[in-house]
Amino acid sequence: MRGREQEWHDVDGLLDAVQAGKGATLLVDGEPGVGKTRLLDEAAATAGERGIAVLRGALEELGELVPCGSLFEALDLRLDPDSRTLEALRTRFEEWPTAPVLAVLDDLQWADPATLVALRTLHGLLEFRPIGWLLSRSTGVGQDQSASLFDLLERHGAGRVRLSPLSPAAAVALATDTLGAAPGPATLALVDIVGGNPLLITELLAGLLDEGQVLDGDVALRIPDRFTRVVRHWIGGLSAVARNLVETAAVLGRSFAPEQAASLLGTTTAALLPAVEESMAAGILAATAHDLAFRHELVRLVIAERVPPPVRQALLGQLDLVATIDTAMAEGRLRAAEQLVRGGLAEHSSAHASTHSVAELHCVLADVMYLTGSLEEAMREAETVLALPDLPGHVRDRALLVRLYTMTRLRSDEASVRTYAHEVIEAGARHSAAATAAALIALAQAERDEGRLSNALALAADARRLSGANGSAVHPYESRLISAAILTDIHRLDEARLLVEDAREDMFDCGHQAWEADLSALAARSELLEGRLDSAAGEAQRALSLAADRATPLSAAAATNVLATVALRRGDVRAAVRHAAGLPGDSLEHALIVAQVTEACDGPLKAMTLLADLLEGQRSMLAGNPTASAWLVRVALAADARAVAEAAVATAEELAAVNPGFLALTASAAHARGLLDGDREALSRAAERADDVWGRASATEDLGVLQAAGGRHDDAAVSLDRALAIYYEIGSVRDSARVRKRLRAMGVRHRHWSYADRPASGWDSLTETEWHVSLLVADGWSNRKVAEQMFISAHTVAFHLRHIYSKLQIKSRVELTRLVIVRGRDDTDG
Repeated sequence: MRGREQEWHDVDGLLDAVQAGKGATLLVDGEPGVGKTRLLDEAAATAGERGIAVLRGALEELGELVPCGSLFEALDLRLDPDSRTLEALRTRFEEWPTAPVLAVLDDLQWADPATLVALRTLHGLLEFRPIGWLLSRSTGVGQDQSASLFDLLERHGAGRVRLSPLSPAAAVALATDTLGAAPGPATLALVDIVGGNPLLITELLAGLLDEGQVLDGDVALRIPDRFTRVVRHWIGGLSAVARNLVETAAVLGRSFAPEQAASLLGTTTAALLPAVEESMAAGILAATAHDLAFRHELVRLVIAERVPPPVRQALLGQLDLVATIDTAMAEGRLRAAEQLVRGGLAEHSSAHASTHSVAELHCVLADVMYLTGSLEEAMREAETVLALPDLPGHVRDRALLVRLYTMTRLRSDEASVRTYAHEVIEAGARHSAAATAAALIALAQAERDEGRLSNALALAADARRLSGANGSAVHPYESRLISAAILTDIHRLDEARLLVEDAREDMFDCGHQAWEADLSALAARSELLEGRLDSAAGEAQRALSLAADRATPLSAAAATNVLATVALRRGDVRAAVRHAAGLPGDSLEHALIVAQVTEACDGPLKAMTLLADLLEGQRSMLAGNPTASAWLVRVALAADARAVAEAAVATAEELAAVNPGFLALTASAAHARGLLDGDREALSRAAERADDVWGRASATEDLGVLQAAGGRHDDAAVSLDRALAIYYEIGSVRDSARVRKRLRAMGVRHRHWSYADRPASGWDSLTETEWHVSLLVADGWSNRKVAEQMFISAHTVAFHLRHIYSKLQIKSRVELTRLVIVRGRDDTDG
């Protein structure tokens, strides 16, 4: 009984109950071939070995010639048409010796209503006798009344075993048992794609043995005839409607949308539901997040082969495959879209389809790969299509569009991107509006990277108008997304929010979900700039969840960057490190956040060693994240790298000059200059003009530090108090702690705790400060390092540790670390 340990435990319990003189019932159901009969055989054999009398009956697929015939056969009763059936069955049971009995009935899905009623009644009449009932049914039969009996008996206390497919390890063990040796790679591959169904595994392997096929080595194996007969018998047990469904769907590929099958069958999705449920109960189909899929690819292949080639071609011709794939893409079902297009390519290849139809499918595949983040493959597919001569215009334009978007994401050679985009624009009417909009977006991104944000906004607006006027169904949101991103860069958040909400409403109305993660990532950035850390983290987490669900990872980097920044500001350095490690390693965002986290952990000297890539691309980085200029200057000066600080200031001021009227860039340049030159007026201007809440607090804090250094302690206290109030309001714990330390050094003390009803002991009794201390200590930090991170003294850390030990009733850092690991860090995820 490979992989059936839990199920056998239930059988063993049934036999124990019968031997103890009690009545008991165990119900067994599952898809065809999952091992129900084998389980019943083993139970009957074991019962005999344990001295339990066994009554065995099974029903035939064609039904019973006489009502309750299987029960009469099991009891060795003569069929008497004149006798009262139920009374005869009851009497036979009661005449049986008082020794325990196991009644085993298989395949009750074929039972007639009289048999089912008799079983239900006998259960009630004989419940106090030592009779064990072991009943099985297959879930693969439509309109099966035995399901009602099983549900009823379960409600009245019967045990139930629902046999599921074998685990991969159990499937391999079964294959080894069947072959008498470990299966080779090719055999294992076939075993893997029958999905753990014992009957399919054993029949597949027996067929391979019968036909003398190679069972070791990496050799392609033909599906044996024996396996094909089993699958066809399996499908033959379905109703006509369910059989039509699976045969039609098999042509579409491993997964398919229900509406596709409904369209091909000339019905509605709702009308197809009973056939879908029957096929799922039979273990042939399964539901995924967005589609239906065949449970076993090998079964699908057998079913598809059963469909005559002319019919198969007619079905494919009937279905507008590209339109279906586009719908799946727009709805965020990108995995299903990829399976559809790859399946379509395989079918077209075998059918010797036209070059243009194959090219269009490759073009769609390029688009799917772009959206799923497989940029290199997207580029290869698009360029392969564009190299073909005499392409239809819509195919050429779509391949061109994907190539442009992919070049932009890959940050390809800027000159090449610009040249290519200008060629498309200058060609005018030769290209579609969608292709021209893609060219404008590519140019907008190039201008954005160069820091010419006014030009970038204008180009993105042109793309937006072009996309809106022509109602393109291909990538309808990119122009709004890049416009919103640029507006967020320069902190024009109200305008960005309007674009995001407009796009979100449009997506909802049209059922387009592939770009939802991008919208949440943009919203997260806006919330961060507004100083709403909780909302920023929530939107960022939503973006990551959507990106994972939709298989659209391109927006994940921006969301992860937000989470890392939020964690850093909250003082959760460990979470910041984890989020920073999840960013793409070759992006400017990655370089910046890793450097900032490193500076927080190990100081400015260590951070400077990581800034080579960042400094090379600092123009693009500062255009997208203006507040970073002050951080760069501060770290460079602390590391005695004044030339680096001067370069950062020059870049910030150049960006402000090229983009007049953008307050975010003006404030950033003033902040950087004020730090470099010790200019109180520049820092004051930065604090007044900054429209980023955290940036305003940062400039105000730097002004207070400069005032204190110049002996203006009263002014410094006012500035630091103002910065502390902002940090405290937005929940920036780490920054608040640093400012309090500065004020303490000036003799100004602030209470920074809040009273709350807490228990006297346990995790919930810890204050926020104690909680952060416990996390850092559990990460192996010394008291001195914890003190530096939290801007308190080492003595204060020791004081907090004593309280932590007392509340948690422990005595050492080792015990504290163990408790933190056991509890987990979920509460600290940003």
